[in-house]
Amino acid sequence: MEENIVSAKIHVTITYEALFDFFLYHAYSKFSGFFQNILALAVFFLGVFSYVAGKINAWGCAMTVLASFIFLGYTPLILRQKAKSAIQEPEYKTPMDITFTDGYGILVEQGDNKRLYSWEKVLRASVTPKTIAIYVEPEKAVIIPKWDFGEKFVLCYQIIARGIGMSRSTSDK
Repeated sequence: MEENIVSAKIHVTITYEALFDFFLYHAYSKFSGFFQNILALAVFFLGVFSYVAGKINAWGCAMTVLASFIFLGYTPLILRQKAKSAIQEPEYKTPMDITFTDGYGILVEQGDNKRLYSWEKVLRASVTPKTIAIYVEPEKAVIIPKWDFGEKFVLCYQIIARGIGMSRSTSDK
C-alpha cells in the first residue's frame, strides 16, 4: 500500500519589511524586550505623576517623558538599521525555493545550496504579523513572508503543524 505524501513548494523573497517584522518579534518576544517597554512606561508615569504632585518642574517632566520615548524608540530604530544592512547579505538577498513535505521536513534551495531540515531538527515555529519563522537552530530561523505562501498558505501551515507535532510526539517517547 503506497502512502500519500503531501508536499508544497513556494518561492520566497525576503523583503526589508518582512525582515524588520521578524527582528521586532525576536526582540520583543523575549523578557528583555518586554522589560524595556515596562521600564519606559514606568519612567513616563513617574515623570507625569511627579510633575502633577509638584515634586518636579516642567523641565524635569519633559526630560523624563523624553527619556521614556528614547527607551521605547531605541530598539525599533536599531532594528530598522539592522534590517537595512542585513537585507543586503546573500542569506536574505538571494531568493529561495522552500518545499514542505509531510514526514520528511523542509527543503531550502537557495542558489546552489540545498539544505534539508528534518522535522526532528526543527525547534519551533513562530508567527509574526508579516512572517512565519521556522527555527532550525536556537538563533537561526528560516523566515518566510506570509504573502509568499500565496494560495498554499493553509496547506503549508498544516504541513508545518503536523511536522512539528509529529516530531515532538515521537521525541517524547
